[in-house]
Amino acid sequence: MFVLDCNITIGKYTFKRINDVQIVKSVDLLSDTAIIKMPASAQFDTGSKDGKERKQLENEIKAGMPVKIVLEYKNVSEEREEFVGYVKSINPKNHVVHIECEDAVYHIRKTRINKNFKKTTLKEVLSYIVDETNAKLKPEVPAIELAGNLPDVSFEKFAIKSKNGAQALKKIKDEYGLSIFLNDENKLYAGLRMDINIGKNSSYNLQKNVINNDLKYVKKEDVEIYVKVIGVQKDNTKIETIVGEELGEQRTLHFYNLSTEEALKKRGESELDKLKYTGYRGSLTGFLIPYATRGMGVVIEDAKYPSRGGTYFIPKVTTTFGQNGARRKVELGAIILPENKIG
Repeated sequence: MFVLDCNITIGKYTFKRINDVQIVKSVDLLSDTAIIKMPASAQFDTGSKDGKERKQLENEIKAGMPVKIVLEYKNVSEEREEFVGYVKSINPKNHVVHIECEDAVYHIRKTRINKNFKKTTLKEVLSYIVDETNAKLKPEVPAIELAGNLPDVSFEKFAIKSKNGAQALKKIKDEYGLSIFLNDENKLYAGLRMDINIGKNSSYNLQKNVINNDLKYVKKEDVEIYVKVIGVQKDNTKIETIVGEELGEQRTLHFYNLSTEEALKKRGESELDKLKYTGYRGSLTGFLIPYATRGMGVVIEDAKYPSRGGTYFIPKVTTTFGQNGARRKVELGAIILPENKIG
């Protein structure tokens, strides 16, 4: 029998009993988030001979306090830091306190950016935004990690006007079609979504360690999708083209250092071929083990249909822990072709 165990540190306080925890990590979201639900009051050590005193959590826990969430199956799995960040807000609801947390983007959000860049690079812009948090993040200031061909991306000019650090990152994320987030090594990752690869795999067998799923197996010829392909130039101008028949779902992809529509279309056709794959779509829910996080690959095995096995990109994982057990909901992205296989 698996026995759940947790160690949740908030500021100077450590909690071993909670109602529920939910942690969300996604390559499409700027920050990792966590919601901790606990009874409105708890016993605190007084340091005196009287022992403990019951206090209201909303009076003891403050925004900005550091948070660390460690979860495990006692004597079965290793303790794992599932989340590291800061308290964002405290919301009492009836007899339960909801403690909302986010990763170090919490501090990036508190900076104010006004800057006109000339003849700059993507890395220089991202580094400037992060460096503005030096006074608050101190040794936790994240390094910058760029994927694929992004280290070479340059701009003739780039302006950020009166935005906080998180808004500035979101501007870059949205306008240039990038995934930007703090990874588990506290590095600010920036890359094209389909290029993310942290070099690790998780594995699920649909008949053994999957509690439930909404997976649907779809053949390539039945996929209706087309791609709007955008090429970003050094002067921030953009060229666009459409690849595929304009049926079904639209996807938008951004590329850099492609200066002609012909080159853009060729790259778009290559990516469309990856998106129109034969395989599973949807999500699956497993236990706390095996571990899975965004950016990993997930190997799916199906004893009923062995030929349907494959490795898929994980864009998002939602981990829950509490009175109803521990679960990981793993969302599947595009299938990973053998030549690009993770791990």
